[in-house]
Amino acid sequence: METLFEKLNEIIREYDNFIIMGHQDPDLDSLGSSLGLYEVIKSFGKSAYLFLDDKHLEDYNSNINQAFQKIENKIECIHEKTYKKIEGKTLLIVTDTHIKERVEYPKLIELFDTIVLDHHIKSKNYIKDTKFLYIDSNLSSMSELITYYSEYVNIDLDNVIATILLAGIEIDTNGFNLKTTSRTYEAASTLMEMGADSILKQELLKETKEQYMKRASFIKNSFMINNNMAMCIINGITTSMTLAEVSEEMLNFEDIEASFTIGKISDDIIGVSARSLGDIDVSVIMKQMGGGGHSSNAATQLKNKSLKEVKQEIIDILNEE
Repeated sequence: METLFEKLNEIIREYDNFIIMGHQDPDLDSLGSSLGLYEVIKSFGKSAYLFLDDKHLEDYNSNINQAFQKIENKIECIHEKTYKKIEGKTLLIVTDTHIKERVEYPKLIELFDTIVLDHHIKSKNYIKDTKFLYIDSNLSSMSELITYYSEYVNIDLDNVIATILLAGIEIDTNGFNLKTTSRTYEAASTLMEMGADSILKQELLKETKEQYMKRASFIKNSFMINNNMAMCIINGITTSMTLAEVSEEMLNFEDIEASFTIGKISDDIIGVSARSLGDIDVSVIMKQMGGGGHSSNAATQLKNKSLKEVKQEIIDILNEE
């Protein structure tokens, strides 16, 4: 990875200002990697900004809200109404996604030089015309990569940011059960050495009773597609994060090796979240539906289709496979 990090160092030296932007419905991996990059860039003596509307934290999920409140006085944020204040040569860094429609504010990609750092399997609708595009689907998370990078530039991250990065790794590996290598544990160890707080991490990973009961109500109506695969269909508008959480939860049940959760994430877009324990490659199925991801963690979004049609499409692909 030294070649990658030296390339990033060269790019950072070229610019005066940096805007760091994750994906919509941010999770702890998106936030953690953004904050880690923020600290790395600041160590170069550069100006950095996190693209996050800190005045409307209630619009984000409770984990993100709580995590950000721990460090908001140390981070300079901008949003769609304030980014124009930045003067000088500016670079946009997109982290934890490589799909334009998934970033917080796609318009920025058209306005600034852009680099993309991601760990998801490359989709056909990736961001084009970037100054630099790096996608490594072997990584557990972007938090893992940014931990390595902070080591490379020899800085100790703020202990709260280190904690958020550790929580990001845990979220994306489903508790170090998926996409986990010895290097993933090394990254976690490094973050603990930097001062990551295991108690704070557990606080960040907690959910409300209402969140748990809502997810349980969805899972109650799930069903088996075949001997080792389950499906859950959520009626009404939901979020991509909820779809992912339901799919991950279903993997905890006996005999389920892969799971699919379907739901509307807007009036005309249906999202599908697919998860597996590793033996079943769910990315193959999602790719056939225009999406992508990892072998054990994949997703897609479909326009102008019904829940019934998407359900049948998945079943038909599985039967062909």
